[in-house]
Amino acid sequence: FTDINKGSWEVFYHSKPENFKNPIKVELNKQLIAKDPKEDIIQEGVIGIDFGTKSTVVVFQQDNEHILPMRVGIGDWTKPKEKKHYENPTVMEFRNFSEFWNDYNELEFRPFTKWEDLTISHTAYNNMRESSNSKDFNSYLTELKQWAGDSNRKIRIEDKQKTTSLEIPPFLEVGEVNPIELYAYYLGLYINNQHNGIYLDYILSFPVTYEKKVRDKILESFKKGLKKSIPDIGEKIEDLRVVAGASEPAAYASIALQKYGFDEEEKTVYAIFDFGGGTTDFDFGIFRFANEDNPQEEEFDYVIEHFGAGGDKYLGGENLLELLAFEIFKDNQSVMLEKNMSFTLPPEAKKFAGSELLLDDSREARLNMVTLMNKLREFWERESFEEKVFEDDIKLTLHDNTGKVITDIEIEVDEEKLKNILTKRIERGVDNFFEAMREAFYHHSDELNLDTEEINIFLAGNSSKSPIVKEIFDKKIAEFRQKIEEKGAKGDIKIFPPLTNDDNIEEPNGKTGVAFGLIETREGGTILVIDRNKRENNEIKFKYYLGKNRRKKFNVVLDREVPFGEWRKFSNTSKGVIEVYFTSQPSATTNQMSISETKRKRIKVSSNSELNLYIRFKTPTIFEYVVADEEGISEEIYQTEIKEMELKDE
Repeated sequence: FTDINKGSWEVFYHSKPENFKNPIKVELNKQLIAKDPKEDIIQEGVIGIDFGTKSTVVVFQQDNEHILPMRVGIGDWTKPKEKKHYENPTVMEFRNFSEFWNDYNELEFRPFTKWEDLTISHTAYNNMRESSNSKDFNSYLTELKQWAGDSNRKIRIEDKQKTTSLEIPPFLEVGEVNPIELYAYYLGLYINNQHNGIYLDYILSFPVTYEKKVRDKILESFKKGLKKSIPDIGEKIEDLRVVAGASEPAAYASIALQKYGFDEEEKTVYAIFDFGGGTTDFDFGIFRFANEDNPQEEEFDYVIEHFGAGGDKYLGGENLLELLAFEIFKDNQSVMLEKNMSFTLPPEAKKFAGSELLLDDSREARLNMVTLMNKLREFWERESFEEKVFEDDIKLTLHDNTGKVITDIEIEVDEEKLKNILTKRIERGVDNFFEAMREAFYHHSDELNLDTEEINIFLAGNSSKSPIVKEIFDKKIAEFRQKIEEKGAKGDIKIFPPLTNDDNIEEPNGKTGVAFGLIETREGGTILVIDRNKRENNEIKFKYYLGKNRRKKFNVVLDREVPFGEWRKFSNTSKGVIEVYFTSQPSATTNQMSISETKRKRIKVSSNSELNLYIRFKTPTIFEYVVADEEGISEEIYQTEIKEMELKDE
């Protein structure tokens, strides 16, 4: 306010009569120094944001190639820097929403909202961990990214003042109150201030499985929130850009390949296994020198050409903790019944006899799950499973169905069983990864000249640090080498652990590497990214494999490589009901997947052995179907009207 070398944006705003309805000029006894915020725009600045399920990473670059991470919402800024400060929890805490909302809508730019009304990141996360009141549970929002990626999920929010209760519709239907916009606004306040300056160029990452309409909506929400965080800079606000960068695994690949020295190799075939908090993404591609004789590539040093992508939607650290907690509560159901307590059903878990008395979606049930999940973190997030973490039981403070807190509840825990659950589920994810890799190489081998003697697998994401992951990959790679030797062929697979930055927090690690990679692969940078996973209009492929039940196994009829808009025969219509099974898991291509691991849709038709059911993909989640014969399909003469069906694996 008083330093002539600094000055204040707020003083600049309040010194302009046009910013007031009925201005009154006041002479001050002490001079205040105004600072035009336009002077603080970082002209060459770029921000990379990895919007994650469990945590969000923000990095920045100014007028040189140096990239640095940024802390968000740690509360006490006098604390010494720690590695965890740069992995910012994707959590929001709604304290007094009506006050916040009134302030938020008062001004177009940088409104005078108060931190005590709504908090995010480390502060919100720490408050949530310390909270023991079940009535406060719905004031915390921890599933921001899951909500964005789920076309059915709604959010219930009740602030701590109990003055505001909100039911937010699914993300694509969201109205005026958009939590992702508000989250982006708070990130923007930490990015754009008088310590850092003002940034107008932002790059966001996305999972490989997000549809274009979801990606576009997230970009729109971030742009609106970030714009709100910036002071009034006049016409300069038109320069604000929020764009999609490389996919999350491709962004990480750009960093890992260089850090592991592959920038000296003319051509490297790579695979990414990005095992995060919510999902696991796969990416397969080539990292090579740019072709100086190609006009498209001559201005670049390197090219990342990724030709295969996939993932395991429910393989994530938080989902694994949820599975473990579910199994423990299930094993202790007599205690839960006696204490009148409930818990929730994870996406991959199955109901059991008597579960109707125990499973609920109430705040008490959800809080009980979160409580046990937090207790189990030290079991999951460790470097070795050689020693026990718990004794034969643990003590918990849980909530009964009336909201009453009950302390010192003894819950039996079988650690060997828990490890087996982890191993089995992670192994299924790794099997999916190898099947996705086989399929990607099969479809692109000739096109991209993939005759290579070595594939390099890079692990990414914090969950990849688990020793179980390394054990399973070592086992699968040994099996691969044995098969290669038996066939007398050449080839090998090498595996690289997640990047670490224990000695230097300014360097990328297995989590923050995605954000660093966004800036490395930015428009105008030295790495060209060619994405062969997208269809026309920058859309992803169809999300599912469609098939039939053959002796309790899933038999693929239509895979994800089928182009949009092409009619393909699915089955004969001799049956009056045709059952279409579907899954997003790449291991479906083996035709050995248990049918119990898939979902099913039933289509009713008139029985006629001379006609067929034809299917064509319309969007990544919708297919159309019609009954016709082969001639009718070619002549567009159908026996029934065209109908459509949307698939959801939740």
